[in-house]
Amino acid sequence: MLRLAFAASRGRMASLAGSFVALMFAVALVAACGMLMESGLRARVPAERYGAAPVVVAGLEQAVLATEDDFLGVPLTEPVAIPATLAGEIAKVPGVAKVVPEIGFPVGLTGARESVTGRSWESAALTPYTLKKGRAPATPHEIVTDVTLGHEIGQKLHVTGRDGLREYTVTGTAEPGTNRPGEDGPGADGRASVFFTPGRAAELFARPGKVLAFGVFGDGQSEELARRVERALGDTVTVYAGDRRGMAEDVTAREGREMLIAIGGSLGGVILMVAVLVVASAFGLAVRQRDREIALLRAIGATPRQIRAMIGQESLVIGVAAVVPGLPLGVALGRWLFDQFVARGMLPRGFTPVTGPLPLLVAAAVGLATAWLAARGAVRRAARVKPTEALGEAAAERRELGRGRMIAGLVFLALGLSASAMAMYMAGETAAATAGAIVLLLITAATLLGPWLVRLAARLAGGVIGRTSPVGGYLAVANTRTAAKRLASVAGPLILMFAFAATTLFSQSTIAHATTRQALDGNRADHILQAAGPGLPPEVARAARELPGVTGVTETIRTKVIGDTTELGSRTLKPMAAIGLTVPVRGIDLGVTSGSLDRLRGNGVALSTLAAGGFGASVGDKVRLLMGDGTPVRLTVVALYERGLGYGDVALPYALARDHSASGMSSQLYVTGGAKEGLAALAPGLTVLDRAAARAAIDTAQEFNDWVNRLLLGMIIVFIVISVVNTLVTATGARVREFALLRLVGGTRRQVRAMVRWEALLIGALAVVTGTLITAPTLMALTYGLTGSPLPHIPSLTYATMALATMALAYTATLTPTHKTLLGRPADQIRR
Repeated sequence: MLRLAFAASRGRMASLAGSFVALMFAVALVAACGMLMESGLRARVPAERYGAAPVVVAGLEQAVLATEDDFLGVPLTEPVAIPATLAGEIAKVPGVAKVVPEIGFPVGLTGARESVTGRSWESAALTPYTLKKGRAPATPHEIVTDVTLGHEIGQKLHVTGRDGLREYTVTGTAEPGTNRPGEDGPGADGRASVFFTPGRAAELFARPGKVLAFGVFGDGQSEELARRVERALGDTVTVYAGDRRGMAEDVTAREGREMLIAIGGSLGGVILMVAVLVVASAFGLAVRQRDREIALLRAIGATPRQIRAMIGQESLVIGVAAVVPGLPLGVALGRWLFDQFVARGMLPRGFTPVTGPLPLLVAAAVGLATAWLAARGAVRRAARVKPTEALGEAAAERRELGRGRMIAGLVFLALGLSASAMAMYMAGETAAATAGAIVLLLITAATLLGPWLVRLAARLAGGVIGRTSPVGGYLAVANTRTAAKRLASVAGPLILMFAFAATTLFSQSTIAHATTRQALDGNRADHILQAAGPGLPPEVARAARELPGVTGVTETIRTKVIGDTTELGSRTLKPMAAIGLTVPVRGIDLGVTSGSLDRLRGNGVALSTLAAGGFGASVGDKVRLLMGDGTPVRLTVVALYERGLGYGDVALPYALARDHSASGMSSQLYVTGGAKEGLAALAPGLTVLDRAAARAAIDTAQEFNDWVNRLLLGMIIVFIVISVVNTLVTATGARVREFALLRLVGGTRRQVRAMVRWEALLIGALAVVTGTLITAPTLMALTYGLTGSPLPHIPSLTYATMALATMALAYTATLTPTHKTLLGRPADQIRR
């Protein structure tokens, strides 16, 4: 059978080309996703700030919730402080020679476009920094700066910290030492340092009795020392050693790692689903084109088992051939994606991709398994046909669907419609989360019921096509009705392409439109103040309130919290965007529906209606939150509001948000009244935005956020388009004998081309209509869950472009091989 499979593969290279290309790109995409996941799990960042410390002890990386059925971990988004008293416990660990505390925080420096890291001078040994000129700081008004900043001894500098803008004198410049061999280069932090006295650094850190981390020096191997420290301290801290130390320097490194895992996992799952549908369609078409061959083998005595074995082994031959180029292509694609994330700032500098054997082995196994299962599923019925019926079955396609396929298709259709209807009665993000399941269920149903859809399209459009083109149109409709299964194999990938692209693009457009609209509707300020670096010092807000004509100033801090919520009856942790606000709130209208933001003080909290649905809370109820640094709080709901997409699902008292943020400074000031010139003069480096500029900034931020989705969507669409083109070309190229017969009985080339043209337009239109019907309930569930309205935002130009592109793809990929096929002599072609 293996020899026969090789022989059959060599003889049918053209018909198997679509399966090969689909498999090759599926393997490449799965390998690239596997690389992203492995990089998220194993990626290391060279240590920079902690380059000299063999072991680093820092706070927990994530908030953890242990339930009866699961173990949930959510990464923390703010630096986690740990008790300074742990230094004594660490010092008692055998082998520890010295423990150096680290106090680090972002500060703004006059003339610097980005924030720098403020540190205590005693932390200099962790890098290590050594004085190049001058002396260490001795008073609260003295600092030592990084040599890369280019300052001179005695120079006066203004530094912005959480307690305001202060003037300092440079008493020295320090130079970072070289890390250990193989560890040179920028790490996760990538920022220059400014050193204060230990007392002044503690004031700016603003967490009495706590530090950011400890550098541990000792004898022996760092890994062994780390294990001893970890055993002594338990699970209340995270201990880093070796090439993991860079992960302790900046929370963005941990966030980047989680992002890679999430993107790799979710994208890999979608690609696997798409690959199964596309490859199954390609193999189904290839097997149907071999009906005569299979029928002949059954007629001369081949058993169903032998037929299945032959097709299965043939699929493995194709699978192996696709895996060989697919794996290196996947590695190249994975590295390119990784570089794009770094270039866009979504991953910190120093992150490097990891290329291990496991993702490649998984991709190869997925490719081979997909090929084998798709081929076995396609040949299942053909192998069961009785020998006496085999040749008759090959001569004409059965009109009815197999019972199993029909039942499965109807079940998936019912599940998809039921899920869409149920989502309309769900609250908050639970409804939006069902969108992915709905589109998968409906696409699967459309693929299984494809022949029915093709015949229905022919019946509905047959009269119009027949009157428009009496010969070509009539032949197209007749052929569509009698060859529905073959055309369904062609229509399936087109439907998948349109539905998937429409769902993804219009989900983004709906969310982006709602977010932008809420942000703009809620902005009642005449000016928005912001600054480069970590934020705005508190005296800017005080000075702004005293300016003539200013009627209100609201200080804001953007942060994230973790909600301890319940979804579908299960307790879970959910990251949420949050905003800290000073009261009374002026210049921002959150769209309060109940309660009052004037009570947003102390232990009060305001929730969006979406978040309130997840908590099951209303005004007066208590909710559990974890601040960005992992501190648990129990707050009382004082208000509910509508504009959660524009301003975050949680509104916190300003003081609470400030105390648990790294910088402790305002992100933006919303100012009503006043003159732009007067506001701009409040502090150096201020940016004053009017409403038009604020709208442009929102659009820019939204475009950046959508970049990842567009990139990942583009990869999948390119994969589907390549598969669609191959399927269309293969299907049309296999109709040589059919076209030859039509010409021998009197049909002209023009009439045959007209028939194919109408078939292509019919299949393209079917893909657009069916894809739209699949997209509609999916988007309604998403939109209703996020905005309370079932009407999504669908840009008409984008929809029209997608529809025309789908029709053009079907038309071009069908007519091109048809033209080539019609160049031959029909008498010669009929013998094939």
